[in-house]
Amino acid sequence: MTVIVANDNTRNKLERLREICDGAKLISVIIYANPDPDALASAFALKKILETKKNTVNIGYTGAVGRPENASMIRRLKIPAFPLSEEQARQADIIALVDSQPQFFTDFILPRCDIVIDHHPLRDVISAGFADVRSNYLSTSSILTEYLRTAGKRLTKDLASALFYGIKTDTRRFLVEMSHSDMEAVRWLRRKADLDIVQQIEFSQFSREGLDYFSIALVRRHFFNGVMFSHLGPVPFFDVCVQVADFFIRVENVAWALVSGVVGNTLVVIFRNDGVKKDAGYLARSAFGHIGSAGGHESMGRAQIKQDDLPGGLLLSDNRGVEEFVIGSLAKIDPAFLRVLKAFH
Repeated sequence: MTVIVANDNTRNKLERLREICDGAKLISVIIYANPDPDALASAFALKKILETKKNTVNIGYTGAVGRPENASMIRRLKIPAFPLSEEQARQADIIALVDSQPQFFTDFILPRCDIVIDHHPLRDVISAGFADVRSNYLSTSSILTEYLRTAGKRLTKDLASALFYGIKTDTRRFLVEMSHSDMEAVRWLRRKADLDIVQQIEFSQFSREGLDYFSIALVRRHFFNGVMFSHLGPVPFFDVCVQVADFFIRVENVAWALVSGVVGNTLVVIFRNDGVKKDAGYLARSAFGHIGSAGGHESMGRAQIKQDDLPGGLLLSDNRGVEEFVIGSLAKIDPAFLRVLKAFH
């Protein structure tokens, strides 16, 4: 395993990347689950860095494009990202992961993993020829921007706009405290990005069909002790829960916004907080990591639990049971959720 830390020389990292890819004819840059702006921008940038006349670099995602603004980003910025099957992944000579780690892939069998570039906290040992994991960065786009600057690659407006938007979304539109490296990336990209297109993508945030789920969220919402919680029941994509949580955290006096939903046979719980002495990733892992996939950052987190892993025969169709399970699990970790739990009894 080679884990390259942030203070290593970036030029050495680029040389190592190129060594690993030397002789490869097909490189697959894989995005875990539904592609979000940071993952899309990072994959777009890595393709720019690794692609030569002797190889092909494809961008694939294992889920589906759920949020309208993500579809708009792909379309407007001409990002060549497409759904990827396990069979297609097996055909690649090199597999690179961006904005994720191998342990995230619970529903997709990775045939191999050669490159990992990510900003999420390191959850486990990474067996890859190249791994650059920097949890002090708020976006993977910032890391790839650093690579591009060092490589001297000419940025198109589309790529610069993608990276700028990727950082903007993962920093909640620059509202959270950013590292020096994140800020440097933003300053450099701002001069090169098409800010009008970025704004147009942001204005594509909601679909007309998605508004129905906001109605459900508002009807089912619970608010106690600074915690806003709503269980949506069945949703087409977990991104629906993300949209509602992002909306709830902007409501007055909301310190925690939690939104859950059911996607197929999986319960998804989205965490957002106001960033004041809280850790959404820790809460998600502590409450649900023992039975599902869970993690995130201080202000943003997510947990996914399969039907078969739910305790006590709880069915995902039991909305009230799911509500009590989610809040009950959180109340065991943080007493801030006890008031909400008591409201169910």
